[in-house]
Amino acid sequence: MKKAPQLLLFFGFIFLTSCYTPPHIVDVYHARVIEQSYQIQKAQVLKKNRPIIGYKAGLTSKSGQTKFGVAEPVAGVLFQDGLSHSRQTYQLNNYKKLMLETEIGFVINSDLEHTLSKPQHLYKLIEAVVPVIELPNLDYPDISTVTGHELIKTNVASNQVLVGAKMSIGDININQIQTQLSRNGQILIKGKATDAMGDQMVALHWLVNTLIKSGYSLKEGDILITGALGKMIPAERGQYDADFGQLGKLSFSIR
Repeated sequence: MKKAPQLLLFFGFIFLTSCYTPPHIVDVYHARVIEQSYQIQKAQVLKKNRPIIGYKAGLTSKSGQTKFGVAEPVAGVLFQDGLSHSRQTYQLNNYKKLMLETEIGFVINSDLEHTLSKPQHLYKLIEAVVPVIELPNLDYPDISTVTGHELIKTNVASNQVLVGAKMSIGDININQIQTQLSRNGQILIKGKATDAMGDQMVALHWLVNTLIKSGYSLKEGDILITGALGKMIPAERGQYDADFGQLGKLSFSIR
């Protein structure tokens, strides 16, 4: 009878150790799931056979990553048929759940097929900086059940982007940019450049390297957008005006 407590401790130890998975095993598993998700994304992108004009980062805030159960941002593809360079009217009924984000975009000046070791190496590759309104379409039966892995597989809800005039990165302090978006004169979004991973160049570096590792080849003229500044909001009908400070302004309508 005296051995009973010892046996209970022994079997309890065996049970606990059998349930324990070392952190590095968990990390390897999640990395593999992420890799597979990008493989699925790329296969779907190739299947669509739509011209690519750039790429996007999503979930560049910690709160967004936590909400969707991932430990890093996610990346997707931007298609030519979703691109506008001037004032545009979007029809709300054409989309399941149209959303709005203010973002900063970077146009690259050469092809790129290899990763970069430091964010500073990006400066020589940037042709221009542009203000961007992204209009993702959350075409999911129930967005509350969607994970970050599912977002990757479905190309991060890529849809429409409105891109403004180009500006040299040497003419601005990129991380000092502040943005706001108004509808019919009422301010709905206030954001700042550092909302994306704390630093625009860090966010851009992450996006570039993730895309290269996922098998994409970046091309001269591609637009790379680095994630939402401030919150993402549902689109409603009205007149929208976006102010990007040094980067200029954008206007568009939703009907």
